[in-house]
Amino acid sequence: MLSEQYLSSVSRPVEFPDWNRFSSVYVDRPDQAWEWMRQTGVLPAALDWVRPEVAEAWCRCFEDCRLPPGTDDWPCKAEPDAPAPSVSVELASVWERVRGVFDFLKGAQAALIVADAHCRIFRVLDDGLRMAPVVREVLKTGADWREEVLGNNGIGSAAVLGTAVAFEGKEHYSARLHALVTAGCPLRNAAGETAAVVGLVSDQRGSSGALLAFLRMACNGLTAPAAEQSRRTGDRPEVPAGFSPGEQGLIRDAAIEGLLDKALRLQERGIPLLVSGESGTGKEYLVRFAHRFGPRRKGPLVAVNCASIPKDLIESELFGYEAGSFTGARSRGKPGKFLLADGGVLFLDEIGDMSFDLQATLLRVLETGEFVPVGGAKPLRVDVQVVAATNVDLQEAIRQGRFRRDLYYRLNGARLHLPPLRQRPDRCRIFQAVFEQEAAAAGASRIRLGEDVMALFERHPWPGNLRELRNVIRNALFVCSGGVLTVADLPTDFLEEAEQCAACAAPDGREAAWSADALSLSKMESESIAAAICRCRGNMSQAARVLGIARSTLYKKISRYGLSA
Repeated sequence: MLSEQYLSSVSRPVEFPDWNRFSSVYVDRPDQAWEWMRQTGVLPAALDWVRPEVAEAWCRCFEDCRLPPGTDDWPCKAEPDAPAPSVSVELASVWERVRGVFDFLKGAQAALIVADAHCRIFRVLDDGLRMAPVVREVLKTGADWREEVLGNNGIGSAAVLGTAVAFEGKEHYSARLHALVTAGCPLRNAAGETAAVVGLVSDQRGSSGALLAFLRMACNGLTAPAAEQSRRTGDRPEVPAGFSPGEQGLIRDAAIEGLLDKALRLQERGIPLLVSGESGTGKEYLVRFAHRFGPRRKGPLVAVNCASIPKDLIESELFGYEAGSFTGARSRGKPGKFLLADGGVLFLDEIGDMSFDLQATLLRVLETGEFVPVGGAKPLRVDVQVVAATNVDLQEAIRQGRFRRDLYYRLNGARLHLPPLRQRPDRCRIFQAVFEQEAAAAGASRIRLGEDVMALFERHPWPGNLRELRNVIRNALFVCSGGVLTVADLPTDFLEEAEQCAACAAPDGREAAWSADALSLSKMESESIAAAICRCRGNMSQAARVLGIARSTLYKKISRYGLSA
């Protein structure tokens, strides 16, 4: 219903413009109505120029949002209390459930959007939409589509009205949207609240009805899950099944699900956690995922690569320093990683490369929860869960005198071991899932994975694990020109590595050189490094990239295992 204030405002006598001079350009009434607003600065009196939904939307923009008509020169409407959409469990689950409909939009020159309850864009999938600068600006992740910011539009108005709605061209109050057709449909959670908005945006005039009908059909019966579920912990959000982080670095199966659940339970109790596994298996993604859904998610996650920090600086990095404690120190001092992680999680990656002297200091912090900054005298107490990760066999490092036994037992409150890709029983599903993710990211969803490539992938030992798999698929998609990814599209260095590994296979078909039963973790790592160096023909920078480690770390490991550079 239109308000009395609106009716009184539009009833004021205003000189009607000469529409004859617009007749050669503007042919429909919404165009004429919007031009009337632009010229006069008031809403048009002839309500039959536009649909009732449009007239009411314009009234909201004019009266409720106080947006001057016919211009986009509006003050910014900030909303500081809205949660960031990139960390929402609800949105991630909604996105996973609706992105499949995008396959039906091929060739439609449309974009699929999921926005949060505050109308900020969470994810966008585009299929040939002509991206003018103004369109790129409003379609980027995090863009605010509330009516008070962008005028009436499919997403913002759907959130206001609580029902599906669409607008086309100059039915939009804002000139920034005149080149688009926008449609939106709100999704409610179990509590009946709007939790997300699914939208479609196109640059094809006359498509509003089709987009709205498609959106209603796609969202029929779809509800958003509640963000917070009451569980035994009372504070842990429900982890959506099959969900992988916006990094997509962790492919989940039954084994990984068990590790995640264990990591969450340990986080509740603040027990130190040791995550082991070869390079590229997804150790960091496991830690980040557990933090995102664990009881310490409201606290920070601070990551430290113990191998990349110089030996003489790592103590100040971890514990900070007081002002003037050494030459070059900041005048106000610097907080260390332990202090920055207070109330959250401190992730110590490549813990096996930490200097022996510093290990004793770290042990004291783990035992007492206190530390003294460099140059300081007063101990500081923090509440931090320490999660350490390594691809080194720490038991072997202990026998070699490179790692403290007492620190190992203190860190190893519980151990989670990520299996290498060659040992995952669901390898075929992993290959297909990673391929689909990379193809979607590259805008090559029409390409499918060839059977010859799948057979080669199944035989390959994957020394670089998931990281190597992603790199191989990403490079192959870049050169693939047909509808099927074949062996001919695979990188040459990968094919050479596959031949070398095939030559090492045992007579019974087992990958003897990569058998987990026959080799220790450190032995497998040394084999992986040697294979990478050989594959890269001695190029250390390239070998480090293949292994996913820093070049300085690579040289340390070469020295440790007595390999030739």
